[in-house]
This record gives sequence, structure tokens and C-alpha cells, in this order.
Amino acid sequence: MTLHPQARAYLDALGADDTPFDVERVRTMRSVSREAALAEPVRTEVDHVADVDADGVPCRLYRPAAGAPVALYVHGGGWVLHDLETHDSFCRFLADATGWALLAVDYRRAPEDPYPAPLDDVERAARWLRAHGDSLDVDTTWVPGIGDSAGANLVAGLCVRDPRLLDHQVLLYPVTDRRAPLDPALENAALDLASMTWMWDAYATDDVADRPDVSVARATNLADHPPAVVVTCEHDVLRDQGEAYAAALADAGVPVVAHRALGMIHSFWRQPEVFDAARSTVAAVGVWLDAARASSRTP
Repeated sequence: MTLHPQARAYLDALGADDTPFDVERVRTMRSVSREAALAEPVRTEVDHVADVDADGVPCRLYRPAAGAPVALYVHGGGWVLHDLETHDSFCRFLADATGWALLAVDYRRAPEDPYPAPLDDVERAARWLRAHGDSLDVDTTWVPGIGDSAGANLVAGLCVRDPRLLDHQVLLYPVTDRRAPLDPALENAALDLASMTWMWDAYATDDVADRPDVSVARATNLADHPPAVVVTCEHDVLRDQGEAYAAALADAGVPVVAHRALGMIHSFWRQPEVFDAARSTVAAVGVWLDAARASSRTP
């Protein structure tokens, strides 16, 4: 299938950028994206939004209703970009559209804080969420993790560290293997090979890149991992490794729903104002989580 017209228009608007991906560019991108996010009007009202301290890790709680089920949300950005502000609009939309509360984690970022710092922060926030559900007025009896791109890698890495900490994992176009080849035919302005390689190197140097909580596809025991939803994009250099990871989980006996978003590109999920597929995928994730939570309570 060719690029979806909305994806083609988005890439045309992005245009080509030959600026080398380095620390200076990353810091510029952080500043620009944060300022743009702060300048946006609030698009979706949510019943309760509050910044919280999760045992030293800054987080933001989005609660659409008192007593709502809650998910841990881990944003993407190649371990080097984005924060609570850049994802605020999307998290509001996600919470409102699904009825799920979210604890969004503002983990430390590479290259200033490489592995294990981002994953340590996600783990600390997840353990804090499990212990403080009552004080947050959310239901923590069944807690999934949701992550996109590098955030999906961190959710999956958390499941490698402690398969019992999360009850489900929703992985949007996950990064799963430092050694997996990246197909040049799948690169585009949404994510190119050079940028992905630089971000990997910023997060995990060669001496740790093969650790199973970093390159999760290299984990040797997946059988005890929580059930998973894996969404990949047809036109994304991470597509094949994401689908290979879904297959590996299934081969290990883990219940898996795998979905390829036809015509889509990297980062589509968090842009519901641009992509129809983002809105339908958000709705589907809500249904998948509701069904999985309900089935977990069936005797």
C-alpha cells in the first residue's frame, strides 16, 4: 500500500532536514516543541489533571472520572525528546476518549541521562502508582502500560525487569532491538535511519545495548510477560522489529494482538488532529484494554 494521503501531506509539510542529529539539534528541538506545546490552547478538558511526585519522578495524572482504571503512560521521542508538556494535549485526548486515567512519566532523557536512568524512572513510577492508587482516586487493581516508540521500549523493558509489575502492555511502533537492521526503503522524514541510530547510541552504548531490558527482543524468557497489543506502521523503519517482537511473544505463549496501521508513518498515534488512524487506534486501544481488564476479572 502507498502512503495514506494524510501521511503524504504530513511528510510534505515536514520537508527535508539535512541538519545532523546531534546534541545541539536535540536541545533545539526540545525547546521548540515545548514552547509550541505550551502555546497551544487546551483541546480536551479532563475532570482532573495534576502534577504528582512519584517517589522522586515527576509525573502527571489525567483522571477522566473518580475511580477510573489507570494506565502508566510512557511517551516516545527516541529517549532524547519530549516531556509532559509536549504530550499533554494527546494524554488529555487519550484519557477522555478511552475513559482510562493515565499516569504520564517525565523520565530523565539521554544523552544527559542514558540507560539505565530512563528505565529506572519508569520502574519507580510504576511501583509508586501501584502503591498509591487510593490516594489518587483511581483503580490500580489492574494496571497496563502504554508506550509509543522509545516509550514502548521502556514499557517492554520494564516487563523484562519485572513481568508481574504490569498486567498488560500496549506498544505503539516499539523499538525492540539495537542490532536489528533498519530497511532504508521504509525511512522518511518522520523517522530516518541516521536519527534512529544516533538516538540508540545516545541511550545505550555498545556495552549495554544487548541487555534484555534494552534490546527487549533479546530477552530469553518471554513466557511470563503480560499480554500485549503491538501496533506498527506500514511506512516505518521500526515496523519489522516491532512485528518480530509480537511474533516472539506469541511464540512464547503470550496473548498478543498485533496490528499494522496501513499507510501510516512513525508518530501518527499521538496526532489525532492530523490522522484519522490515530483517532481510530486510540478508540481501539480503549476497547482492547476494557476487554482485557474485564476478562481478567472473569472467574
